[in-house]
Amino acid sequence: KVMDSIYKASDLLGNQEQPGRVKINCVVMKDCNDTELHDFVMLTKDLPVDVRFIEWMPFNDNGWNSNRFVSYQEMLNMLVEPLQLERISDGPNDTTKWWKLPSSSSQGRIGFITSMSNHFCSTCNRLRLTADGQIKVCLFGSSELSLRDALRMGVSTTQMDKLIHYALSKKHYKLGGHGSAQGIANANDNRPMTLIGG
Repeated sequence: KVMDSIYKASDLLGNQEQPGRVKINCVVMKDCNDTELHDFVMLTKDLPVDVRFIEWMPFNDNGWNSNRFVSYQEMLNMLVEPLQLERISDGPNDTTKWWKLPSSSSQGRIGFITSMSNHFCSTCNRLRLTADGQIKVCLFGSSELSLRDALRMGVSTTQMDKLIHYALSKKHYKLGGHGSAQGIANANDNRPMTLIGG
């Protein structure tokens, strides 16, 4: 069923006036799915899909530990030479490092989201608005500011601009101020990803 849905979605998106791509996200974990990376990459040969391998990130209640963490470099070691992957350009402020199979007829791309081992914090321009109206200026930071409450109090557009600017001014340079994946795990002060959204 899953593969049928991927094929159907790829066909639908490929036949649009401005073609799109199906994104297939895979959080990579040792002794869980790290032996399946090759199979995911091969999907990009014949399908216009973006397969994105995501380093496992520590969030409350997800059981993160360094023994099951697979870094970007470890993933590259498993894939680049055996499959002769080629590096392609990333977009501005991209959170993904893009590669592709060597064949010019390859339809998809392979991406790596390297938040833990090779962070992109210095070029990150993302904000998140949670379902309950909190603005998060960093996925890994615990600080949040309630825009919902401000709206309910009837703040003006100018006041809202100032609130967002204030939130941005509190953004840390790296990984929400925790410094490393282990620092994030030790702090254990962030919501589970299911409550953040993304």
